[in-house]
Order: sequence, then structure tokens, then C-alpha cells
Amino acid sequence: MDFLRNKEIRSQIGLCGVITVISGILGFFLCGAFCWIPFLTGCIVSGISLVFTYRRYEKISSLSQDIDRLLHGEESIRFDDYAEGELAVLGNEISKMTLRLLEQSEQLRKDKNYLADSLADISHQLKTPLTSLEVLNAALSQEGIDEEQRSVLLQEQLSLLSRMEWLIAVLLKLSRLDAGTIEFEEKTFSVGELVRQAAAAFDVTLDLKNITMNLSDLPEIQLCGDIKWLAEALSNVIKNCIESTPPGGQIKISAEENAMYVKLYIMDNGSGIPKEDIPHLFERFYRGKNSDQNGVGIGLSLAKTIITQQNGTITVENQIPQGAKFTICFSKGIA
Repeated sequence: MDFLRNKEIRSQIGLCGVITVISGILGFFLCGAFCWIPFLTGCIVSGISLVFTYRRYEKISSLSQDIDRLLHGEESIRFDDYAEGELAVLGNEISKMTLRLLEQSEQLRKDKNYLADSLADISHQLKTPLTSLEVLNAALSQEGIDEEQRSVLLQEQLSLLSRMEWLIAVLLKLSRLDAGTIEFEEKTFSVGELVRQAAAAFDVTLDLKNITMNLSDLPEIQLCGDIKWLAEALSNVIKNCIESTPPGGQIKISAEENAMYVKLYIMDNGSGIPKEDIPHLFERFYRGKNSDQNGVGIGLSLAKTIITQQNGTITVENQIPQGAKFTICFSKGIA
């Protein structure tokens, strides 16, 4: 019997037996006629003690078995059955530890799947331009190719290399953000300065597409944060708006503040965003229905990651009669 294999239990039985015998002997010498009373009392007390000890032992043994099943993958253990004194406390603590371990296990599983999916997406995104580069190299190596064709092929190569360079740079930034290795600065700057810094890279593109950038509604509002990284986020939003705005269109950036928050609005008058794409627009590698052919679905994900890590939020909605509207919000005293 497992109960009797326990050294402490055997010691308890031996001690109870010794006390009972000593009580009987003392009773015999003190009052011979009634010596059986202390002896019987000792036996009863010892028996009751052993019964309670046995029950507690069974509970602990059952608890150990439940924990063992839990460690082997069973998730339906109920620890609220151990409602007895210190066992109830122990069961409650183990229950809380179990829930925490299950949550961590589930999070690790999700992280593992997310990492696998991300690696697959990255591999796919890099494989496509690499394959195109191999085809272009094969074409360039052919004999008898004229200078005009060579120039066109070289331009395509340059475009693909630039696309790969941008993709790798963005992926590295996302990896650093995910790993938490970036320390954001906490400096005060104006919203106008932030917008001008983010929009400066698109001057040539705006001219080529004949798109107007309206920055007339930018009051003197101050923000506190890392302007370099926020400009990176804002530039990805502006890039998305430029891609969906037709030639001759307009992109407007405005801002407002009150006692609680500062908000930036980036609006275009393009075709808008399909309703089914809006819930997924900021997901990594998600490409919407009307996405640019060369897009990889990573710019808006990077923007959201940067903004949320600086205690902000970003949302998107369609405007009436047309166009998309991005809203970036920073709470006062936090951003």
C-alpha cells in the first residue's frame, strides 16, 4: 500500500502506538481496573488521526496525478475539488500557475506559427524579384542585343534591386521593433515639421503624377516622441494615399488638438478602400483588392507598429463621396 510506504506515515503510526501503549501501562499502575480506558482512548485518537492523514494523503496523491496529466497535455484539470484547508490554498495557487502556463504555451504556439508564416511570406516576396533578375540577366547575356533593349533591361534590373533593398530595409526595421531593441527618443517637435519631413521624399512622385499635397490646415501643435520614426510611419501612409490617388487628385493632411489628444488626418480623393479590406489593412503582408501590383503589403503594418509603440493609434475609413481617410491619434501626456 502506497500510504504505508511513506516514511513519515510509518513514523506517525509508530509514535501513536508507543503513546497508546504507554497510556495503557500508566493506567494499569494508577488504576488497574480501568487501564483499558486510556488504552482505548489512545487507540481511538490514533485511528482518527490516521484516517484524516490518509484522506489528506489521498488528496495530495490525486493532486500529483492531476499535475502529471497536465504536464502530459491534458487541459481539463479542475483544481477546485481540493477544498480542504491548506490543500485548497495549494490547489488555488497551482490553478493560477496552470492558467498562466497554458496562456504562455498558447502564445508561444501563436508566435511560432506567426514566425513560420512571416518567413514564408518574406521568402516569397524576395523570391519573386530574384526570379525576375535571373530572367533579365539571361536576356542581357544574349548576343546581338541592341543598346535600347539593354538600357530598358538595365532599368528594370535597377527597379527590382531598389524594390528588394526597400523590402529588406523595412523587414529589418520591423524585426528591430518586434524585438524591442529600439529606444524611441522623447523630444518635442511641431506637427508641421513632422509632416514636412515625411512628405519631402515624395516631391518628385507628386510632380510626375500631378497630385497636389495640401498642408494648409496644420496649426502650431506640439508633439513629444521620436520624430524620425514617426516620419517613417507617416511616409508609409502618404505613400499608400499616393498610390490610390489618380493624376490631378489631392492629398490633404490636417491636424487638431484638444485637452485630451492630438489627431492627424491624411485624406485622399482616390477610389477609397474596399469594405472587406479595411479590417485587414494594417496586417503584415496583406494586399488589398486594389493594391499596387508591386506592393508587398508591409508599409502600413510598419506604420501601425511604430505608432502603437509610441502610444498612438491609427485607423482608416472611407470618405464621402470618395477617398480614404487615415486618422492617427496621440493622447496628451503620453505621445
